[in-house]
Amino acid sequence: MAHVSNKRHLRNITIPKTWPISRKKYYWIIRPSTNGYKFEYSMPILLWLRDYLKIVKNKKEAKYLLRNEKVLVNNKKIKDLGYSVGLFDVISIKDLNKNYRVVMSNNLKLKLVEIPEQEKDLKIIKIVRKNLVKGGKIQVTGIDGRNFIIDDKDIKTGDSVLFNTKENKIEKIIKMNKGNLIYIFYGAKVSTIGRLENIKIFRKPFGHTRFIEYINMDNNKKEETIFDYSVVIGEDKPLITVR
Repeated sequence: MAHVSNKRHLRNITIPKTWPISRKKYYWIIRPSTNGYKFEYSMPILLWLRDYLKIVKNKKEAKYLLRNEKVLVNNKKIKDLGYSVGLFDVISIKDLNKNYRVVMSNNLKLKLVEIPEQEKDLKIIKIVRKNLVKGGKIQVTGIDGRNFIIDDKDIKTGDSVLFNTKENKIEKIIKMNKGNLIYIFYGAKVSTIGRLENIKIFRKPFGHTRFIEYINMDNNKKEETIFDYSVVIGEDKPLITVR
């Protein structure tokens, strides 16, 4: 994770390598707002608008778009230029009538892919924690920091939810089961879509590491990745656009 140089900014040499921006252009770069995302998996909205999409030239223009709701993130008005927009989040540009989803490129850089209008309300969220809370209910936490109360007591870390950001509700729970589709968002196999074959556990004296064996949907070859680098995105087909 990148080292924070002060409360509002990062030194250019400390930004994550996954950010698709030049390190030479700025000495200080806006710090991401605190949320559930790791720095590697998200980038401030200012950088998406100014340095990636290049639809604004400076902070003033970016603030204008946000203040006047010409740019929304997951159907939400935001004010903070440092607001973290991360994996599978959707940026909607009203004046352009375009919607973009955050994914990972095959060179391990965050990128945006344009998505159809009917997808702009949908986001897949990987479950990273599960807890029993008051009343015997199950609370799960997503990779983006969201918390959900779930009726399905069989849900596990590694499963995903298809979340409707407009209606603020879970549309579907997607299990990390054999035969389902995974998307790899980190590591050597980044941006690969595969069909899950097996989950292996490599035990060590002070813990364990889980691996996933899958069939690469591009070349039909059997491959392997670390469990934490993958997210389940559908059963027969991906439920959202990821490439």
